[in-house]
Amino acid sequence: MALRGGDRIDELNAEPRGVELMRTRRPWALIVASLLLVVLAVVLWAKWSESRAEIERLRAELKVVYTEAEAIRTQAALAQQRVALLEKQLAGRAARGAASEPGAVLVEKPKPKAPAKSTKTKPNTR
Repeated sequence: MALRGGDRIDELNAEPRGVELMRTRRPWALIVASLLLVVLAVVLWAKWSESRAEIERLRAELKVVYTEAEAIRTQAALAQQRVALLEKQLAGRAARGAASEPGAVLVEKPKPKAPAKSTKTKPNTR
């Protein structure tokens, strides 16, 4: 029996058998859906934490790779400078060798580098 706006609880004639009939069914679909949602949330959280650890590992590896690449790039630049210097020395020796005796070997000492000029300025003292 359903109550309406003007009905009062005192006026209801509820039989004991009627109470048993009014018992509602459990919403099994809702219970199953909520349990499925919990399982899905746990699985997604586990995968998220796993991928987060993988990202941190890859970032660390990428940092190492960039450091190694920079070291190799620096070595290559130094090697190119050394090759250019040796080519200049070889060209100079070849030019001098052509002008001097054919069997003579010239030994050239490398020139020391001039000290770099300081770009510091004196502070204004007024």
